[in-house]
Amino acid sequence: MNEPRWVFIGDTHGDTGWMRTVLRSAARAGVRSLIHVGDDAFDWPGRNRPKHANRVNHILEEHGQTLYFSGGNHDNWTTLLKLKTESDGLTTWRPNIRVFPRGGRAVVEGLTVGALGGAFSIDARHRTLGTSWWDTEEPTREDAQRLLDGGPVDVLVTHDAPLAVPIVGDFMLAPAVVERANVTRQLLQDVVDQLRPGYVFCGHWHQRLTHELVHPDGSVTTVEVLANEYNRRTNAVLLSRGERGLVVEPLDLSGN
Repeated sequence: MNEPRWVFIGDTHGDTGWMRTVLRSAARAGVRSLIHVGDDAFDWPGRNRPKHANRVNHILEEHGQTLYFSGGNHDNWTTLLKLKTESDGLTTWRPNIRVFPRGGRAVVEGLTVGALGGAFSIDARHRTLGTSWWDTEEPTREDAQRLLDGGPVDVLVTHDAPLAVPIVGDFMLAPAVVERANVTRQLLQDVVDQLRPGYVFCGHWHQRLTHELVHPDGSVTTVEVLANEYNRRTNAVLLSRGERGLVVEPLDLSGN
């Protein structure tokens, strides 16, 4: 039997066509388990509310795949926080769409994955509470402690990046907005400093970046920041086990 491989996906913002491209590309690579770092417009209010999830689930069924989702900031946290955690540590949104509770963990084909989703919306003042923005979008200290209490993980899925990762975006942000966003980034940094996972996968900033965080004991956490939809070489990556541990490679997203 072939060793399992996993695909990690950055922001996709509810684009069903793009998700089809990602899932089909992963299927060609023989991948059954895909892990999304958030911002897929999860249960987004509006007349098309259930259609995206239904269509994505249908594509997953066609390929024998499961999507494991951790919320971002542009996802419906009212819904996410109400989902019931099952015995395997996950919740079920659709038969082939499982959701990580914030501060939770699960074993996905032998890979122990922790999740601390959510982030501060830098555009919140242009959005409507409960419709396009949720005031429960950021992880809390309680969420973080729940994750830490569970012990080590192979990889950690977040939405924002830990504070020590040198994000350079195209966003012209006021200092007060940066300071506010950094509250979550500092929380993530504190978790990574204590948990010391081999990898962190995140998104949020619409760019591709790899950065190594070296801990006092010499261990290293590699942070993989993923780009957003339509980026064919940088929106998703392939994770596999090599002779010396986990290995990240680009996933070529081709076709429609």
